[in-house]
Amino acid sequence: MIDFHVHIGKIFYGRKPLTPKKLIKRMNEKGIEKAVILPIENPEETHWYNTSENVLKICKKYRERLIPFCNVDPRRGLNNENEKFIKNLIEEYAESGAKGFGEILANLPFNDKRMKNIYKICGELKLPIVFHLGGVPGNSTIGLTDEIGLPFIEEVLSEFPNTIFVAHGPGWWAEISGNVTPEERNTYPKGKIEKEGKVQYLLQNYSNIYADLSAGSAYNALTRDPEYGIEFLNKFYDKLLFATDYLYPEQELPIIDYLKNINLNEEKKKKIFYENAKKLLNI
Repeated sequence: MIDFHVHIGKIFYGRKPLTPKKLIKRMNEKGIEKAVILPIENPEETHWYNTSENVLKICKKYRERLIPFCNVDPRRGLNNENEKFIKNLIEEYAESGAKGFGEILANLPFNDKRMKNIYKICGELKLPIVFHLGGVPGNSTIGLTDEIGLPFIEEVLSEFPNTIFVAHGPGWWAEISGNVTPEERNTYPKGKIEKEGKVQYLLQNYSNIYADLSAGSAYNALTRDPEYGIEFLNKFYDKLLFATDYLYPEQELPIIDYLKNINLNEEKKKKIFYENAKKLLNI
């Protein structure tokens, strides 16, 4: 198993930090071979940062188990095609071992020109991008924003076909239903999936979009309508990545037992648990 979404260190006030040793102990208990460690360099979500430099340093020490990503806040410097600071920085991180970019938590429209500059750079460097999608534009929310129906994401997927995106967050998973409302977009909606949403459309029609199954948002999307959850996994197993969004030592991780016990054939489970991740990470 490869966990595609983990954070370590002191990031939340009032929570014990998830140290590398505590993480690896939990990984051993759950049968997880490797974990992708995502830096936090956007100020919106957590109380402390965990920088790319720190993540690269820690993952180098535990290179057999931990896989580093890098991150740069899109609002640093001028961030345009004429200013090379961000490109040079991401290139430096990639040369130091970063296998991807994210988690992006900046509260900007998904198609913001500063974001597009980062998408372009990551496509050129073949770094998959993990992003957190929150609510609709104009709301105070964590993560990138998009309108109902995800037109900004579709615009970006078309504009940057060589950039791989990995979706995460309540704003993404709420759109598993075609009946989602603006008020539900940054929540965990309940009830049956009466009509498929933009999540299914994008996964089916764009080769450069994947989704990780981390956090309460993905677990809720799969379990709000249990029969449909199985149908969804059967249909999109080659575009989904096992992940937990593990943040603090005492955190419950229900997605692990859910995926282990779900009525899905073993070949499809292998795709979700590690084969899709190995392909994206080129390992």
